[in-house]
Amino acid sequence: MRILIVIAVLLLIFAAVGWIQFSSPDGDPTIRVDADKVRQDTSTIVEKSKQAADSAAKNIDRASEQIDARIDRGPSEADQPAPEVKVTVPE
Repeated sequence: MRILIVIAVLLLIFAAVGWIQFSSPDGDPTIRVDADKVRQDTSTIVEKSKQAADSAAKNIDRASEQIDARIDRGPSEADQPAPEVKVTVPE
């Protein structure tokens, strides 16, 4: 039963984006798939996914370079422990 619901939902989504058209010319129900629109939309999605992956890779590279620079620089003064101070109290 769940599979029928999933199929129905997918058909409705595909119809909403214009990939599938339902018609009934001359009383003969038909389903038409617009293959050109599907190809165009999927190629657009693939291209945007590639751009997003490239952008993420560049951001990761920049972050790793910053981390490498911090490691090469060594610990900063703020990272150093405070020097020990001995306090003597006269008796």
